Amino acid sequence: MIKISAIQTEKDFDEHHKSEIWFDAAKEICRRHNFAFDEIKRAGGSEHIVFFIDDAFVLKIYRPFRQYFEREVKAIELVGGRTGFKLPEVVHQGEFEKFPYILMTRVKGELITRADWLQIPEKAQLGFISKLAIGLKQTHTLSPDSFENNWAAFVKDRAETFIDRQVAHGVNKQVLDALPAFIEENLKLVPTDGKTAFMHADVHFGNLGVVRTEKSLEIAGLFDFADSRRGFFEYDFLAVGVLMIQGQRKLQREFFRSYGYAGSELDEQMRKRLMMLTMLYETADLRRYAIRLKPEAVEFSLEELEKGIWSFV
Repeated sequence: MIKISAIQTEKDFDEHHKSEIWFDAAKEICRRHNFAFDEIKRAGGSEHIVFFIDDAFVLKIYRPFRQYFEREVKAIELVGGRTGFKLPEVVHQGEFEKFPYILMTRVKGELITRADWLQIPEKAQLGFISKLAIGLKQTHTLSPDSFENNWAAFVKDRAETFIDRQVAHGVNKQVLDALPAFIEENLKLVPTDGKTAFMHADVHFGNLGVVRTEKSLEIAGLFDFADSRRGFFEYDFLAVGVLMIQGQRKLQREFFRSYGYAGSELDEQMRKRLMMLTMLYETADLRRYAIRLKPEAVEFSLEELEKGIWSFV
């Protein structure tokens, strides 16, 4: 079996992401901190190595290649106790074989999926999405100064590499043909200078603990700040828009209203700006977003896809 110390590159990390060696690492980390436990269970769905420790704690061993650990530590310190969101609390942190880790409390509540969401009554959805918008607005008022301001460089890189990435994802030809003109026309709508905000940058069902009752859906907590960054605040709407409430016009309008937008601001220019931002999203995949909208949307034109995803206008 490979030793963790032999994992030197991101390719190595991907190749051994599901290896049993991480269980041994998790147990050793707990022993180092005299942290007693009855059960260690591997969590799925993360690009990092995540374990649940007795259902009350989380051990997260990070990809060491893009400052994920540093971003999460700084974000928890910045946001914790300053918004309506309940966050994990860091219990221990350190390095194991040069891999940074955090041992933290586990946010309460259950995880729901998009399929679960679509079965929830609209009134409860509206209440939930309103609270989410208010919490994000609070988060965006916090000082981002502890985070590197590389927003302009990030936008430039994402825009320059976007089309090649969509080719690799298998986006249909009519969308690919329309992308150069769309980017040339609309990239200027995304501010790259001036005031910036701190952003979680990956708010979706997989990173929200929720509590369900017969009549409501409440936010139990927000976690996974490893992708957090500094930049134009509307970037933080992308995961909400394309992974949670895509195509749900009434919910999108309620989200933006609760955040503080006037009805007159919810116009076509805002939709174009959000579609442009969608293309800048770190893991943007227009084909995947189309499938989430509905299977036949993989054959949509770019304009149809824009109107389908961002349906608030």
